[in-house]
Amino acid sequence: MILGMLTLLFFVAFPVEARLLPRFQNARRVTGKVSLGASVSPKLRGDRLALIVTFGNIQKVASVTYTLMYQTDGVDQGVSGSLDSSAGNSVTRELLFGTCSSGVCRYHGNINSMKLEVVSELSSGKRVIKRFRVRV
Repeated sequence: MILGMLTLLFFVAFPVEARLLPRFQNARRVTGKVSLGASVSPKLRGDRLALIVTFGNIQKVASVTYTLMYQTDGVDQGVSGSLDSSAGNSVTRELLFGTCSSGVCRYHGNINSMKLEVVSELSSGKRVIKRFRVRV
């Protein structure tokens, strides 16, 4: 019992200093958001019948393509599109979970397995892929 109390006193009384291992000291530190590629902010619309996606830093990339994939009643559904730097620095897209024709929209029900994939093509030719899982 005395040994247990001494061990506890040792861990509580003496502060511990954490240091990076030498091989990690020169590693690039990333704080906040990573600025590679376009920034992507997806959120569900209030009625949960669409995904609102805001793209930023578009002028810093050559192009952006996006694909929303999901299943409804076991059938694969989706929507895709693209943006280029001429669209401005920030663009918002509303991706409906359904189809619209002549102003009448039919929304899908029983949606599951929803995924959003955004590919930014940099001017160097490098591609940056960001994937999101969306819960409806």
